[in-house]
Amino acid sequence: MRNTALILISALIVPALLADKGKNYAKENVCQELKAIGIEKFKEMVTVLYSQKFPNGTFQEVSCVADEMTKLAEKCCKDDASPDCYDKGATEISEKSCGKDSPFPKHPGIEQCCTLQGQEKKLCLASLRYSSEELPSLLEPTNEEICTEFTKDEKDYAVRYVYEFARRHRNIPAGFVLNATQNHVRIAERCCRPAVKNSCFIQERLQMQSANIFLRFLSNVCNSQVNLKSFKYGLSAYYGNLLGLSFEETSAISGRFQSGLEKCCLQPQPECIIEELTGFRKVLCVESKLDAMSEDFGRCCSKPGLDALPCMYDLKRQPRQSPDVANPVSSKLCEEAQPHGIDRYLFLFGANHASVSLPTLTTILDRTKKIVTACCSSADATACLTEKESKLKKTKALLSKLDDTCSQYFRLDQPSFKTLVLTEVQGEGAEKKTQAWLDLAASCCYQSSPAQLCQKLTEDVIKYDDDAV
Repeated sequence: MRNTALILISALIVPALLADKGKNYAKENVCQELKAIGIEKFKEMVTVLYSQKFPNGTFQEVSCVADEMTKLAEKCCKDDASPDCYDKGATEISEKSCGKDSPFPKHPGIEQCCTLQGQEKKLCLASLRYSSEELPSLLEPTNEEICTEFTKDEKDYAVRYVYEFARRHRNIPAGFVLNATQNHVRIAERCCRPAVKNSCFIQERLQMQSANIFLRFLSNVCNSQVNLKSFKYGLSAYYGNLLGLSFEETSAISGRFQSGLEKCCLQPQPECIIEELTGFRKVLCVESKLDAMSEDFGRCCSKPGLDALPCMYDLKRQPRQSPDVANPVSSKLCEEAQPHGIDRYLFLFGANHASVSLPTLTTILDRTKKIVTACCSSADATACLTEKESKLKKTKALLSKLDDTCSQYFRLDQPSFKTLVLTEVQGEGAEKKTQAWLDLAASCCYQSSPAQLCQKLTEDVIKYDDDAV
């Protein structure tokens, strides 16, 4: 995919780099990519990026903006095109997107962008990114459904699948979406002619199993990276728990993983994330020489290539005995002479809880970080921390309760678990509190829980916990 990030995110909606590199920069790069991959693949890539950018847009709306951008590239990349063709066309499209009857997707925040003028307007439109709760996963249709839709309209089948798949995986490199779509269409072509061949589908799905597991892992971690405010703290506590390492060792490992995700998840080309994850696998399985490597962890490391990482992500963590968080909290963690004081505190705060999923853990740690950081920034950190001591203790108790709840969720059947929650939730509004806990457990006790949904459900439980004071 080479320079697609530059081309299709910065240049297609707005040539964001023009101020530094000149107006021909966007056109030259777009034309280079168009020539390299051809008009059909070019349009597919544009469709992926706009489906990810506008996940709540209809297929028709996304197709409309993708068509406009593809036509612009095709028109302005001709030898006889005027030098300002691309810049003028991009401006016209940005104006059209602000029109009352625009056929393009309606993006939250677009009204504010449309009050701006010229380059500022285009830059604003380019920076918009949808951030609502996750859409439901794209359910795998039956063999018969695939063949019915495929044979009914083979030409548009791929682009419709691109749209559906991309809008539900909007925080992964677009190249993975295209690869998944190409594999899906290849299976349909092979297994639907002349009639549905179930044995063919079984064989093809077995061959794709490893790739699909990796894609689910990548989608989950990139979604968490993009949407969880304190993800790096959650990762540090998670790996500390999984590997049984010190704060310093864990910080180095989790920091490597988080920085790779931050750098590459929203880059359309897949090479960036593959390189980063390959390096991270090497850190875990080769360079770190983990003394406490369990048999299961070693088994994951023996898997080929990047299959190791999804395997590790699904490992059952074991409760660890690390130093408890000091109560009351000392103002020393605010001092510059105490390196990484708050980071260390959050690590100790979260690392002992083996049954809390990353989104839930991260949400609790973010709340804790805000309290401690605010005190460290106050005129009298000691007095502030003393005042907030009961709130920090309560947050710690809530995290322990979440840990125990998720542990019980996997041990008990549904009726028994519901009875347990009912007996523990008392007082005014018990019915709503009970439902909040049940919703959180059902959706968020799994490691691969959806980031934004679980952040919201955890915050709901926190709210009820605060109201109980």
